Amino acid sequence: MSINKKPIVLVASAALAAAGLYQFAYGATVEHQSTEGQSKIVLNKQEGSFPYRSNNYTMPEKAAGAIANRTIPSDYKKIGESGSLELYMANASLAIMVKNKESGYVWASTPNDADLQNAELNDEWQTAVKSPVLLEYYNDQEMLSTGNFLSLGGKVDGVEPIEQGVRVKLTFGTLNAGIALEVKIENDSLVVSIPSDSMWEKGVSKLASIQAYPFLGAVHKADIPGYLFIPDRSGALIRFSKAHSRFDEPYVGKIYGTDYTSDGNMNTGRTSVPVFGIVHGSGQNGVLGIVEDGRFNAKIVAYPSGLSTDFYWVAPKFEIRYGYFQPTSKSMGGYNTFQKDALKTDRQVRYKFLGGKEADYVGMAKTYRTYLQEKGELVKEKSTKSKADVPMQVRLLGGETEASAFGAKVVPMTTFNQAKTIVDSLEKNGITNLKTVLEGWNDGGLNGERPAEFPVESKLGGNAGLKDLKKYLEGKDIPVYLYNNYTVAFENSDLLNFKSDAVRAINNEINEFPFFGWGDSDFFSDIMARDISPGKSVEIAKDDAEEMKDLGVDGLALDITGSTLVSDYNKKHPFTREQTANAYRELAANFKNNLSELAVYQANDYLWKYTDTMFGMGSGASQYMYETDTIPFLQIVLHGYIDYFGWPSNSASSPREDTLRMIDYGQYPSYLLTHEPYWKLRDTPSVDLLTTQYTDLEQPIKETYKAVNQALGKVQDATIEARVVPDYGISAVKYSNGVEIVVNYTSSDYTYNEVSVKAKSFAVIGGE
Repeated sequence: MSINKKPIVLVASAALAAAGLYQFAYGATVEHQSTEGQSKIVLNKQEGSFPYRSNNYTMPEKAAGAIANRTIPSDYKKIGESGSLELYMANASLAIMVKNKESGYVWASTPNDADLQNAELNDEWQTAVKSPVLLEYYNDQEMLSTGNFLSLGGKVDGVEPIEQGVRVKLTFGTLNAGIALEVKIENDSLVVSIPSDSMWEKGVSKLASIQAYPFLGAVHKADIPGYLFIPDRSGALIRFSKAHSRFDEPYVGKIYGTDYTSDGNMNTGRTSVPVFGIVHGSGQNGVLGIVEDGRFNAKIVAYPSGLSTDFYWVAPKFEIRYGYFQPTSKSMGGYNTFQKDALKTDRQVRYKFLGGKEADYVGMAKTYRTYLQEKGELVKEKSTKSKADVPMQVRLLGGETEASAFGAKVVPMTTFNQAKTIVDSLEKNGITNLKTVLEGWNDGGLNGERPAEFPVESKLGGNAGLKDLKKYLEGKDIPVYLYNNYTVAFENSDLLNFKSDAVRAINNEINEFPFFGWGDSDFFSDIMARDISPGKSVEIAKDDAEEMKDLGVDGLALDITGSTLVSDYNKKHPFTREQTANAYRELAANFKNNLSELAVYQANDYLWKYTDTMFGMGSGASQYMYETDTIPFLQIVLHGYIDYFGWPSNSASSPREDTLRMIDYGQYPSYLLTHEPYWKLRDTPSVDLLTTQYTDLEQPIKETYKAVNQALGKVQDATIEARVVPDYGISAVKYSNGVEIVVNYTSSDYTYNEVSVKAKSFAVIGGE
């Protein structure tokens, strides 16, 4: 397993002075503007729009004519209907069509005959595109192979009517195996499911994965304008294009991230929500897929045109069993094999069809937001935050461990008394709405022990000093969070017996990995970490909740645990990935009940119900070659429900760009600060931190906060309802209270609806 210790690498010279940092961040000219709602950030006008045509930004929508509709052939029979949808199935092929009754638009699971002829598919893909399911399986040589319903001698063993749909029993003759496929209309959604108890295997070959109706909504080249939506980090689009590069691999995003005990070190993408989507003509027709059952062992797979076929398509792939390498000796001898028992879980996808102005990525995000609301997983609390200044996260590094000839010792970077000084300094600069996170508060400092262990580090002030700081900040209405994680432990931890409490991988080996990366001192390069068994995580966290409650701290800042999800194959106390998620939900609920607030870094959506604040929110995608746009999908879902903050701005390579993106994405600022100069970290694992001393950052913090506060102050309680990109490097975000915020990333002034938006600046339109 590989976890970045902390993404706090400042891409700037270590010798950059405070004045130089300010110049770097905000340019040579800082002008006052008379227009209300305009920021002061005005920069060198030399860049042009070229940088904003990259996939790190969202592209403007091109005008498109009405999308031609497909007719429903006579051999398709209606099998389900609701107020807004009609569902049809072809008797012979089992292909389906879904008609949106309001718009009349028809979605099909199989491309039309003309597209199939033009696509020049080989025999394998000809059958795959026409099949209701695609499969991977382990053959009699235990090698992973691919096939589909038609190529594997598939036949229908029976069709049973169910409410607003059918249940079809499928047999794969070549494999001597079968499943039941259920297709129905439910609450104005198409629901496709494969019940776990319907799967059977009698042959030597064993099923490895399955995809049902993967070509639903597939588009041949760019015959239809639109895009695929994939949940890569904050969100990304793959626009349909006739001219593009040849790609080597599809997008594969493991829902909730890589499971290092089952997937090995394979990087399967970072996605915190189980969704995907397709648009046929922005503002005309769209569909959002939500992976419900089986999502903990599923991937979102998206193929651009030019990779295997000429079609753009996206679908979930459900794992049925995992393959792995089983070592038989210490010299790495062994063999490849696979799980003998299939994962016991139902598999289900819900499709929600969007029309008109809701048929775009914003409509998808709003649809998912409503879905979570209805399930009680996203709760909006009553608040009047929009009448106050926006919050800012202040991460205060307390103690860090230092290498020396006589062993490790603690370097105090910010004592509890010094923390008061930093807060006072921010307050003098008009920043009073703070969320203060104490990192390295524990015995041994930040990287002396993980998880952080009590008692409180004496060099920082001990328990008495922490209580005094809490009392001091309480008078200023500033909450204090203690930073910790309950997923990763160092080998020196006193909290665990690693033989029994460490997670074991699928091959029964303890899941062990080096915690520190290339930027760290050689002294720390051999420190190994292990994942903690989920049951033990809950136990440790319960003890900590009591300690924190006694100390009077306001909340926990939970790192790693919210974004990392692994199985545990320990035979004495095994955990499936879903069981691990439920254990973490229990852990979060306990903190929520014992403390005032719970903040989670990069939380996966199964923890959103318990999350008051989200830290470390990503505001970008992976920028794979086939991605054409980065979008704020997660931010649109969450704004107005959970306050979210990015990574510290003093780690940004382009601080002014970072500030504008915060405003565009509705994100609040964060800084990692110390009282002592950063050079004192030179012999610690935090050697990669630069420019953390608060006195060096006072001016940049003041300017960044002022700009973000001016932009987002009126919309803290509001939800994002629309986002348009009228031109390259320009975005306009409309909120539920009528406020519209226009961001101009470019080097030239821009006029939006008769409002002039300065270069490298923003404008706030509307509101009280």
